[in-house]
Amino acid sequence: MPKSNSSVSIDVNLLPQDPFFDTILGRTLRWALSAGRYLIIFTELVVIISFATRFTLDRQVTDLNTSIHHKIIVIESYGDLEENIRLTQSKLTDYQIIEKQSNITDIFEDLTQVAPQDILLEKLAINQTNIVVAGSAPSQQIFNYLINNLQLSPKFKNITVDKIEASKISSGFDFRLRADTATAGIERKEAVK
Repeated sequence: MPKSNSSVSIDVNLLPQDPFFDTILGRTLRWALSAGRYLIIFTELVVIISFATRFTLDRQVTDLNTSIHHKIIVIESYGDLEENIRLTQSKLTDYQIIEKQSNITDIFEDLTQVAPQDILLEKLAINQTNIVVAGSAPSQQIFNYLINNLQLSPKFKNITVDKIEASKISSGFDFRLRADTATAGIERKEAVK
């Protein structure tokens, strides 16, 4: 017999096959051991990544809390500034009211300068833009002096006589007139600007 050139491999298995791994339970256990270690490695990676992410998120939360605390301090400091501004605005408003009231007293002085002494004023209403005067004049000539003086005065404009009639109480005339003040024109010009 001639020798063939084919080589035969011999497999020597010194570990015997366990018949347990041929059963359903054995095959399930073998699969769990091989696939289970991959699951455990994957789970450990997820835990490690979560742990590292936790440090990053904790740092961000700390930074945000610090930033919020600083902003609260800044806002509280603006609270004092806002209170000071409101107080200043209140004082300015009070000053403007007082300044307007002083203008009213100036208007009263101007009116006493142009009114003849014989005129009896019964009602007088003064505001920033006009005056309303109700009273009586003993004669037409004195009433004419009042009207002329108001028209000639640079402090009063647009004089309008609302009512003039013979007095029921005394001889003379009862009248009611109104006039714009010179400051009314200034205020209107400022409002237009």
